[in-house]
Amino acid sequence: MSKKKSTKIRKIAFWPAFILLFGLLIYRIVDREGFYAMASSANTWVLDNLGWTYSLTSFLCLVAIAIAYFSPLGNVVLGGKNAKPILSKASWATITLCTAMAAGALFWGIVEPIYHMSAPPVGIEPNSWESAKFAMETMVLHWSIHPYAIYTLPVIAFAFAFFNMRKPFTVTSQLSVITDKFHIKTGDRNLFPQILDTILLFAMGLGILGVICTGTLNMGGALQEITGIESKATAWLIILGVITICFISSSVSGIHKGIKMLSNINVMVYIVLLVIIFVLGPTAFMIDGTIEAVGGTLSDLPEKLLTTGAYASDSWAKSWTVFYAGSWGSWAPISACFLARLGVGYKIKDLIKINFGIPVLFNIVWSGVFSNLAINYQLTGKLDLINILNTQGAEATIYAIFREMPGAKLIIILFFVALILSMITAMDSTTNSIAALSTTGISPEEQEAPVFLKVMWGVMFAVLSYIMLTIAGIDGIKMVSNLGGLPNIFIIFGGIVCVLIIAGNVDKYNVVDKKTGITGKKKEQHQAQDIDEK
Repeated sequence: MSKKKSTKIRKIAFWPAFILLFGLLIYRIVDREGFYAMASSANTWVLDNLGWTYSLTSFLCLVAIAIAYFSPLGNVVLGGKNAKPILSKASWATITLCTAMAAGALFWGIVEPIYHMSAPPVGIEPNSWESAKFAMETMVLHWSIHPYAIYTLPVIAFAFAFFNMRKPFTVTSQLSVITDKFHIKTGDRNLFPQILDTILLFAMGLGILGVICTGTLNMGGALQEITGIESKATAWLIILGVITICFISSSVSGIHKGIKMLSNINVMVYIVLLVIIFVLGPTAFMIDGTIEAVGGTLSDLPEKLLTTGAYASDSWAKSWTVFYAGSWGSWAPISACFLARLGVGYKIKDLIKINFGIPVLFNIVWSGVFSNLAINYQLTGKLDLINILNTQGAEATIYAIFREMPGAKLIIILFFVALILSMITAMDSTTNSIAALSTTGISPEEQEAPVFLKVMWGVMFAVLSYIMLTIAGIDGIKMVSNLGGLPNIFIIFGGIVCVLIIAGNVDKYNVVDKKTGITGKKKEQHQAQDIDEK
């Protein structure tokens, strides 16, 4: 069977999601005030009434990951005992890190602690050492443990279902244990998974728009610092054009070429930037502050993950921790379909180490350097960052810090490069996943979607992002992005249930080892692709 014959558009999954995203754009253009009012009202209702589901699910993700790691499930080889890896652990780790981290940690890693120092929860004095400690503990939570628990759980659920239960390439496969119990057909041509996937594709589209728009604004600020070109529509158009061409090219080339290469380069830029800031910044303060913050976070981890602000009638938790859970949730189930593919031939334990352990450690270091840099400048009075944030905005805060450092120009250029690479590596993997979910015929042996679908989704996201930036405003985009996490949270919760059930009876569900894993010609190809890495 030829590749053209084996892969076809899943019409029910693809076209409604595609049309709904453009419909949202048209609504925003036609009725700007109505759009914002709708998004604001819906966002407030969700956070007020369903915020607890976000908090509870993120906590249970962490619990389920720990159980999966130490249970017999942790020793299961994805694809069966005979399966061979398609990537080395090093390349796998870099792709995973770049896919999940994106440009968010670069931007919020510097700005967010100043928000928390300026407006901490009830009971903490603003701009005090208590607010600084709270801010750093929050960064450890928000950019390491919290997101990667939400990202990793769906990866485990989908990876086992796809490779070891031999379920189809649909988001619904993450719920295979539940759907099998109720005899729900989940083939990629069946109605139920297609309807569910179209909802989730639409939800993820909302999440993607938020990330692209935020990243574009940040890159516009960096470009203005470097060249003097004002961060407005023209600059945004240039940035989005370059990013689109790059991430489509990378996604089209597949995992083993563009995505792997760009991810490796991206991580190298991260490390160089980290080293420079660590050496030139308040090094001792960074080390001391990080150690203290990690200790504080771990000592009260359940409380921090489950806080809702109910008793103090405080909106802080819903505005930050709960909000983030929704935003990350909008990505997680579909990103899992891409990230899971990278782990074939490795144990579930390895998958958890790569998708949770390494990113958590890396982002603790990242926050320890960049967040503590901003906190130190505010505490010592070197810069009044709270005032800059309130009067000039988040972007100005970042570059005010960089301008105070030796070699400011070089730092800003490296930061700009890191932003671009982060956006490209995140978007190419996302485009890869969405395109694959829009087709039939994706299997452990044939994992690449048709090129035209990757291009179509990539161009659409770029166009939507540009129009939303020039017309909508970032606040409305962020609210819509958060709403995208609502349906996905329930998918993640279902995935938690499935992982726990599988962990309790692995032999029953690990059908691939009862039959065959990835064999023959494909196995040889997998081995060949990994030679250069080992």
